[in-house]
Amino acid sequence: MTRTPQRSPPHLLTLDAMGAGGLPLRVVRIPGDGPVPPPVPLVSTFFMVFVLTAGRGRARHLEELKLHEGDIHLVPAGVEHQPLDVGNLEGWIVGFDPLLLRSLGPEWLPAPPRGTGKTKPPPARSLFVRGLLRLRPGQPRWRRIVQLVAELEAELREAQWGVEHAAHAWFILLVTELVRELQEHTPLAPPMIGGLVHDALAFIEAHCLQPLSLQDVAAAVGCTPSHLANVIRKETGLTVGDWLREHRMAEARRRLLDTEASIERIASQVGYTDVTHFIRTFRRVHGMTPRAWRAQRRR
Repeated sequence: MTRTPQRSPPHLLTLDAMGAGGLPLRVVRIPGDGPVPPPVPLVSTFFMVFVLTAGRGRARHLEELKLHEGDIHLVPAGVEHQPLDVGNLEGWIVGFDPLLLRSLGPEWLPAPPRGTGKTKPPPARSLFVRGLLRLRPGQPRWRRIVQLVAELEAELREAQWGVEHAAHAWFILLVTELVRELQEHTPLAPPMIGGLVHDALAFIEAHCLQPLSLQDVAAAVGCTPSHLANVIRKETGLTVGDWLREHRMAEARRRLLDTEASIERIASQVGYTDVTHFIRTFRRVHGMTPRAWRAQRRR
């Protein structure tokens, strides 16, 4: 019996490894002199926004993607991705701690797309948080986004007095433009605009902090667990567990930073009955334990 060779774990990428120097923001040029992600499977502990200003290439993010000038790709923390062929690509990678999104307040999530049809919009939080989006803004917004990234890069590079506050201001303007694009145009995402997958993702979002299983989600949407697992995997490239974990990790990060609750209490608050399982999951996604992550952020 032939044994299948075990796949090596992906390379873990941190903001500090990208040269952030302790700041929650980093901008790297493509191509450039700064650290760039190696051409191997990667999992970052931070959110990455790829703004491509020239050239073509290929990458893998759940599935193989063609990269083009004018594309903006969103890759959140904890999601495996890999550059396959950078070709003659030019542009920027904007990396930031996901907690910076809180600076926009609760309204930062995209609103449901406008329209008079009966098709239900996809769950915006799932799409945005998981990064299943490729944006292609029109020229006016594209020029604004490129200018904002250039200003953010210059601010971080020059590192003058007040750099963190000034960079944060440019960051808010940049994310605002991205969210406006999401609000005004249908995202280029896998076909999840209705039916079983829509209802399942919406149910997971609404109940993610409760003990939840594949069987629970399947019962809520009226199908068998095996059918639901196959459909969600086929249409999104992720499992029900993947979707559930990301929502729980996002809430765990918020509670670790904003509250004094113990690790055990936070584990139970975000749906984990076993604190050891919670700690292992958190370490796999973030590269460190919840306690170490809290201490690092609070420093």
